[in-house]
Amino acid sequence: MTLNAVTTKSIDVVIVDDEKFVRGALRTYLSQATDVSVVAEGENGAQAVRLAHEHHPDVMLIDIQMPVMDGIAAIRRIVAELPEVRILVVTGHISDVYLKSALIAGASGYVVKDAKPERIVAAVREVHAGECPIDPGVTHLLVADVRKSLPATRQRSAIELSEREEDVLKLLCEGQSNSEIASALHLSESTVKYHLVRLGRKFSARDRLQIVITALRTGVIA
Repeated sequence: MTLNAVTTKSIDVVIVDDEKFVRGALRTYLSQATDVSVVAEGENGAQAVRLAHEHHPDVMLIDIQMPVMDGIAAIRRIVAELPEVRILVVTGHISDVYLKSALIAGASGYVVKDAKPERIVAAVREVHAGECPIDPGVTHLLVADVRKSLPATRQRSAIELSEREEDVLKLLCEGQSNSEIASALHLSESTVKYHLVRLGRKFSARDRLQIVITALRTGVIA
């Protein structure tokens, strides 16, 4: 009896950016991953909507400022018409306005174009897995926005954190990446990830962004 090898379907990706050079760079990054396949490319929001319907990709990489139709409008259309398609914003804009607009429109993640290639590939995988990767460089923008909406005095949550968990959480709220947190606290990255998993469970949060927001809203972090 011959056993057939089990094959894992690759993550089908569509790249949409009005700059040819950027599309080429992203395609090169993703081509290094054996579990990712770029199936199409576009240069504006209108093409993004069309390509989403034509290819039904697992993940779309979409810029924000583009001609014909901007990325936010395209994201809104795609999410409404094809909710199963996950969208990762890849942009050069570090702006709380763009970040909030993208998330409200339905984007599943937000990274900047100058992120390391391996970070962009990891973000694609995370979005595909149902997570919400937010570039550490823009996390602090959300933190500042949440803080502005909070009352001057809050009753501290009853959630109990260890001293190490508090250290990790504080650095997370500053927008630091796992490697930066590991370096600051003299820990391994795997240990940092372990603490993040524990924090996620305690706050009933599925990703680092929800951990930060919940920690601020519940008063765990000032």
